[in-house]
Amino acid sequence: MPLLGYWEAEFKYIVEQVILHGNKLEVMCELLVGNLESGDRLEALIFSAIYLKWINTGQIPCFEDGGHPRPNRHAEISRLIFRELERIYCMKDTSLQEVLSIRKIHPCLPSFKAEFTASVPLTRIRDVAHWGDIPHDLKLQIKHTIQNKLHRNAGPEDLVATEAMLARITRNPEEYSEAFVEQFKIIHHELKDFSMLGNLTEQLESIKESFGDRSLSALTLFLECKERLDNLEESKDALDKSIDLLLKTAQSLNALREVIVKGLESSLRNDVPDAAIAMRQKWRLCEIGLEDYSFLLLSRFLNALEVVGGAQQLKENAESKNVSSWNGPLGSLFVGIRQLGLSGWKPEECTAIGNELLAWKEKGLSEKEGSEDGKAVWALRLKATLDRSRRLTEEYSEALPQMFPQKVEMLGKALGISENSVRTYNEAEIRAGVIFQVSKLCTLLLKAVRSTLGSQVWDVLVPGAAHGTLIQKLVGKLNYLIVTRLDIAYSVSVISQYMSSPTVDRWAVVEQILCYLKGAPGDEEVTAAGNNIKGVVLLQELPHLSHLGVRAGQEKVIFVTCEDDDKIADIQKLNGKCVRHNTTGNFPVKDL
Repeated sequence: MPLLGYWEAEFKYIVEQVILHGNKLEVMCELLVGNLESGDRLEALIFSAIYLKWINTGQIPCFEDGGHPRPNRHAEISRLIFRELERIYCMKDTSLQEVLSIRKIHPCLPSFKAEFTASVPLTRIRDVAHWGDIPHDLKLQIKHTIQNKLHRNAGPEDLVATEAMLARITRNPEEYSEAFVEQFKIIHHELKDFSMLGNLTEQLESIKESFGDRSLSALTLFLECKERLDNLEESKDALDKSIDLLLKTAQSLNALREVIVKGLESSLRNDVPDAAIAMRQKWRLCEIGLEDYSFLLLSRFLNALEVVGGAQQLKENAESKNVSSWNGPLGSLFVGIRQLGLSGWKPEECTAIGNELLAWKEKGLSEKEGSEDGKAVWALRLKATLDRSRRLTEEYSEALPQMFPQKVEMLGKALGISENSVRTYNEAEIRAGVIFQVSKLCTLLLKAVRSTLGSQVWDVLVPGAAHGTLIQKLVGKLNYLIVTRLDIAYSVSVISQYMSSPTVDRWAVVEQILCYLKGAPGDEEVTAAGNNIKGVVLLQELPHLSHLGVRAGQEKVIFVTCEDDDKIADIQKLNGKCVRHNTTGNFPVKDL
């Protein structure tokens, strides 16, 4: 069967099984476990990643279909899927896109350790539902809300129902017996364990016994740093300590994740015992959990860096040739780049960039390098590495639109997923990942480097050239320029004077729009109102992987940012004129 026809048939099968029969993991098992050709493999992985994400976020409801499979059925299927994913992950011909898809599937699989693959797992709920000293209505509620559902069609929503029930029975401490409450708490813990939803510390503690002495020291150091960071009081006095501790925690995370990745390099043998496979699942989820936690660390580091002055402070320190303050930001960028490599995204390039960052940090800033000014050489060297880092993030953001949109739209429409969830799927994936924080770090550091060099004061998010009328706001049919929630203003008379009797030439000029905007949080759309917007100049800094930056790239709208007061004043003088927007010249907007 041709590839397109094959996937059309598979797509119809997925929708039928989910909507008509309520099957969940069974669908993914049939899709993934088998003799997929390498050309089909990526398609299967992408469909599975999208589908399981929507299952686990509650956007696709799980329901009973009259069958009576117990939770051990889901655990057994999960083990089959996990083995297949690990087999593909460790193959030499596995693509970067396949690796990214597999990493999105793993956290959605339930546990298959021994207590969940037993023939009658999770039996405690039955005993609790028949507890002697609780009201009859509560017994019925437990039986019908949790027990029956759990024993027939276990899913992530069962944990939500159990959490709600636990909140009810612990609201008034003396209403129910301590023994009953304790048993229900154990049920809640078992379900968290089954759904693999324990926090990172709990997950790491569960694999401690499988570590050797050297690996254990890396785990211990990270957990100690994490605990200190969790307990650190947020105050201005503690800010410097917070920055140092954030970096130390991130570095210890790097070391620990390297240990775990190394332990996962070898593929699973056919004769490996079930207990070893279950432990490998825990290792894999800890490895992915560490990547997720690095996102949080980098976010907190960036926030702390902005509080102490951000790019301006770094620039001032470089001017005084005190570049020790750059060590923290460059160290955090090294961590972010290393995390991308450990996740399988262009690991050789990540290693090369990391080596450059370490080399420039060690070399420092000299008064002179030959006959050249040491500060300029230092900044130019650093800028080249930061540009290389930024390209790495942009290549990632360009890869996702090639993977998901069509399949997200197909599956979302068939399964009744909200239009907003479908439309923002790519951006949500980017902004939830380490890649987003790395992009923000690059933006901040490049701004500081450009200021140090006294070079161009704008940042090109989407390169190119275009011409049209430069405006801040439109009238008439163009009044609904959908760059929503932006603080834009326009002297209406500039264009509205043509609206009563526009000529063809004048209308053509109005149709080609270049706009400049005073501010944007980064969550806006660009050309939802039409294709007349050819370029944007934003008078503030914006991360390249913000929603607005990504959308501009997808829609091929030229986009630059500028924060220099003199350049902004020059741009504003051109308001209402026909101008040329070119990102390769000395000034991005010129009068025609």
